[in-house]
Amino acid sequence: MAPATRATRATSRRQADRRAATTERLLDATIECLAEDGYVATTTRRVAERAGVSQGAQQHYFPTKAALVDAAMVRLVEQLLADAASRGLDVGTEQERAGRLLDMIWEIHNLPVTPAVLELFNLARTEPAMAARVAEIVCGGMGEIQALAAALLPSYAGREGFVELVQIAMATVRGTVLVANIPGATDAYPAWPALRAHLLASLERL
Repeated sequence: MAPATRATRATSRRQADRRAATTERLLDATIECLAEDGYVATTTRRVAERAGVSQGAQQHYFPTKAALVDAAMVRLVEQLLADAASRGLDVGTEQERAGRLLDMIWEIHNLPVTPAVLELFNLARTEPAMAARVAEIVCGGMGEIQALAAALLPSYAGREGFVELVQIAMATVRGTVLVANIPGATDAYPAWPALRAHLLASLERL
């Protein structure tokens, strides 16, 4: 009886591992398609082909494009937050940590997948179902960044306006990156060192 039970458990583990691996390939493929092709051109067939699975298998895990994109957005946020947590930002003075935090925010907003994320933001303006999910993810991500900022900068975190400054930093970087993706618009936004210096100065004035 015991050997059969062990064999059953081993089979269940292998099946769970295969499901997890297939899910991971599908979500990675979705993120890649969004980054390279945009939302409109991202199809379930293209995602399945890129992931190396049949479309039937893809539909078993994610029946619709909306379900794929939703899960991919969640995975992307998880990856970004995990990357932030692994960067070792909590060393040096608070001013040095603030600079590294801003650099991380800038780098995150300049990843190859950023244009696809911004496209989803734009799509959310006119798609109620997408808007609700994007808003939930954006607010959750902002909460994580605010918590990270508070942990890294404890002497600033209790000051009036700190939470708003973190939000302003995120919005400023996002807006700058959006304009920076417009060919020929270089003169319409500041270089990152200048923007970084202004944000750090704003922190000191709290």
